[in-house]
Amino acid sequence: MSSSRLPARAFAVSLNPAIDRTLWVGRLRPGHTHAAAGEHRQAGGKGFNVAAGLRSLGVPVTMAGWLGADNCGVFEAAFAERGIADAMTRVPGAVRENVQVGETAASQTTSVELPGLALSPADRAAAEAALTATLQRDLAPGDWCLLTGSLPPGTDAGLLERLARAATDRQAWVVVDTGGEVLAELLRRLAGSAQPVLLKPNRHELEACCGRPLPTVAHVAEAARALARAGVANVLVSLGAEGAVGVSGATAWHAAVPPVPVCTTVGAGDAVVAGTVAALMAGQPFERAACQGLACAAWRIQRRTPDLPPPDAVDACVAGLQLLPLP
Repeated sequence: MSSSRLPARAFAVSLNPAIDRTLWVGRLRPGHTHAAAGEHRQAGGKGFNVAAGLRSLGVPVTMAGWLGADNCGVFEAAFAERGIADAMTRVPGAVRENVQVGETAASQTTSVELPGLALSPADRAAAEAALTATLQRDLAPGDWCLLTGSLPPGTDAGLLERLARAATDRQAWVVVDTGGEVLAELLRRLAGSAQPVLLKPNRHELEACCGRPLPTVAHVAEAARALARAGVANVLVSLGAEGAVGVSGATAWHAAVPPVPVCTTVGAGDAVVAGTVAALMAGQPFERAACQGLACAAWRIQRRTPDLPPPDAVDACVAGLQLLPLP
């Protein structure tokens, strides 16, 4: 990516934001009563987590999308605190509240997620029109438009297609971080035009997208290569503790990550997206950018905050990665 095309800003588009409420217990035992050791409540959802990560890495960020008017204050305070420009359309209703239970003994997190705002057809049409107008007005050539997270009830991949085309019409780079059947349908709709410059599914999302299990790194790489052959410039598949698989053109590799203590896995994939996109925006090649994304995730899962590390900490994490070419 040429430095002459470097953007001034990133736009994180969030259609289904959430307030994340995390509780910590020693060991989760289904059917039993637990005494939580702590609680943390904050603005969340993929779009916000990516935006917060980008801002902590020094990238100017605007958040666009839909925000329930009944409890939007949590997000308004978070935007003001972090310097995220607020271009969210206020819609009727309340932002969903998701619950994560962090199990310290097993270093894992169990999540319970609500579906999100169910808008009336008229409200949904008005909200889409407002969001499209925002992108058409504010996106400039070379900006990055990140379509992240799940879709609220009543919407489908057609909405993401229209937003991707609106961004492409403004000559913006499009990044997609969603998964499953929605991703598969979106890529079918975008075939031959408006293809994203970066896809970042996790293994489960890629399995749902291609309709088969991917038990090994080789299987993941094969599925990622198929997406690259379909026209996606860069594919990065996060594998949790196994690292990630990256494919760009004919090149494929597996990044192995060292073990680190886990506070919460919530937001790990979002940290990968933020770190990778920030590096791409700075003109870094895809392999180096992906390594920065993985380093940010390794740092992020050790902490409760969505902020990402300072440059020296990123460099130290990158040094611990092992990049293995795949045949």
